[in-house]
Amino acid sequence: MIQRIITFMRKPFKKHLNAIDIESAHGGSGRRQLLLSKNDFISSQMEAMTKGFLAPKGVFDWHAHKDVDEFFLVTKGIGLIQFEDGTEMNYAKDDLIYIPSNIKHRIENTGEEESEFFFVRLNS
Repeated sequence: MIQRIITFMRKPFKKHLNAIDIESAHGGSGRRQLLLSKNDFISSQMEAMTKGFLAPKGVFDWHAHKDVDEFFLVTKGIGLIQFEDGTEMNYAKDDLIYIPSNIKHRIENTGEEESEFFFVRLNS
């Protein structure tokens, strides 16, 4: 007899952004929508996908993602990313940014309009 253990079944699905709650994020004034997470039975490599929002002068306060690489696409706004070692990086619309796992960082909106991002976090 062959025993099969199915840990999860992946299948196509869709979501609408308007149906996903917006919550606060990273102890600052930033907000996010959790678009995808491990609970969606997606790739074992993906930790999460979120849409982030920062009001003018808002921040995603200091944080790091333990063993998770972060990629994000800036879809609106300008600002500054600071790293614990003192280095800084400006961001603007259409920038694609990569932050390796375990690196403490802070994201600040320095502009006059809301910043928006799509974040993808992958297990490193």
